Amino acid sequence: WVGESGGGGGAAAGGGAVAGAAAGELSAAVVAKFDATNKELSKGRKKRPPPPGQASAEQVAAYSKLASSALHGKGSVCVDSHRSEPLVATGGADGVVCLYDTAQRKALSKMKGHDGAVHRVRLHPRAAVAVSAGADASVRVWSTEERTETAKMALHAAAVTDVSIHPTGDYAVSASADGSWKVADLSSGGCVLSVEDAASLGSGGFSCSEIHPDGLILGTGTGTSAKVWDIKSRANVASFDVEQPVSCLSFSENGFYLATGGAEGALKLWDLRKLKNIHTIDVGAPVRSAAFDFSGQFLAAAAGTTSLYETKSWASLAQHKAAASGVSFGAAASLLAAAGPDGKLTLYGSA
Repeated sequence: WVGESGGGGGAAAGGGAVAGAAAGELSAAVVAKFDATNKELSKGRKKRPPPPGQASAEQVAAYSKLASSALHGKGSVCVDSHRSEPLVATGGADGVVCLYDTAQRKALSKMKGHDGAVHRVRLHPRAAVAVSAGADASVRVWSTEERTETAKMALHAAAVTDVSIHPTGDYAVSASADGSWKVADLSSGGCVLSVEDAASLGSGGFSCSEIHPDGLILGTGTGTSAKVWDIKSRANVASFDVEQPVSCLSFSENGFYLATGGAEGALKLWDLRKLKNIHTIDVGAPVRSAAFDFSGQFLAAAAGTTSLYETKSWASLAQHKAAASGVSFGAAASLLAAAGPDGKLTLYGSA
């Protein structure tokens, strides 16, 4: 996934050493499952065409506001769009996880479980499941059919700042302000891997995280850097000096690029093959969220405005004035969901 060079641009190879203390290691069965998924996804990606109906750059540039709904109380809201269905999930400072039908433009359910703010919500791409990460140090699992909480995983000792669903579909990968990241079985709720990074505690632990599309590496953000971890070996294999606290990060679906957003308003793009910063966009306000679309052709950022970029030259396609704390593309980039610090969900698309 990375080149041989530990080259410039603020990046350094991790040297293969396990950073901090690691509790246990993945079982042979889990490793085999991860490897099989990685092999299948890597092979399929090279020949995969864009999704049917994939939006063009011209269409994305012309997106207008389609709807706006007040789903939460005031405060930061996170959002995730389903990869193929007209479904969005949001999580708010009010502790509520909301499911929203983008076709009917209405809220389906408001589910309360977290004691405190929801920092991240993710929709499972193939099952009727959502997972959420909260300030109450828990990861919650929800049924999007029954619209109820099905499990509470008390994995961490402090706020869980982010969670991803592993590409196998069987595990959740979470990161916390306690300076640890963990892999948990979605069926049993059991922790199958726990890694502690003592170095991150000096800057408040992990602020964000995301699993790489192939499932073998994890990106984490701290107050000083973005780190890339080999999940199987538990090693910190690369670090990027972002020169600002990392508030969000996102991998492109082709696995080549990492976008990091910072508190000082810089959206940085990193090439994982060369381990270097290839482009920086001055967004002009703290970047709260960044997300690539599934085709990897577009990048959205939530800051003082909601901004859209194309990924060939990283040129700006559009800016929407509404402030946002979370952004996510819908199926085939036909829709952009933006959640705002006013508790509202706004949908952008072709009228």
